[in-house]
Amino acid sequence: MSDPINVLLVDDNPLVLSSFRQYFSTTSDITVVADAANGREALAELALHDIDVVLADIHMPTMDGPTLLEHINELDSPPIFVAVTAFDSDRTMRRILRLGGAGYVLKSEKPQILIDAIRSATDGGMVVSAPAMRRLVTNLRVDQPQRRVDPIDEALKLQTLTNAEKNVLVLLCQGMSNSEMAEELAYSESTIKKYVSNIISQFGATSRLNLVVKVLNADY
Repeated sequence: MSDPINVLLVDDNPLVLSSFRQYFSTTSDITVVADAANGREALAELALHDIDVVLADIHMPTMDGPTLLEHINELDSPPIFVAVTAFDSDRTMRRILRLGGAGYVLKSEKPQILIDAIRSATDGGMVVSAPAMRRLVTNLRVDQPQRRVDPIDEALKLQTLTNAEKNVLVLLCQGMSNSEMAEELAYSESTIKKYVSNIISQFGATSRLNLVVKVLNADY
């Protein structure tokens, strides 16, 4: 059995910390080692514990999440950083991702999304909540230079995807979540997850976000 994933929770709301502890207590592979009320306290905890993942709020007094991430990046062996927030904004999301954050998750998400985000982050992936992902995809399209070919069409031609996987890729590039794709295509969520995993592998991507960026920013 592999070692548990050691997590540090960072949030200035005690109720949130308590709720998150409860979420992760239902798992056998994730352990909450410590918690902190702000970035400064988090840095002190990092000096005391062996932490794999920091799950941190963005808006906190004394030191906020993005500033904490900047300090974490200066450590010799920085833990993985996953941001969690109740106040979603494109500017903050882009800052977190630009600084190397492995996730950007809304507090309104179901507990399983947070659990999956921690697991995915330790596997080298990246998780972005569906609403934020949808906006990010839209921004990527807007930022594209005008082309004579559609990058998604070209990607579909270059990869040996099944028809079902092609349909999933198109919806992925629209920013849809697994549940939304399952409803749209009349598949189970487990089937959608399998297709997404296969597509990510074929494109040599590290996560669904990295896949979308690869497809939409590809130079064909």
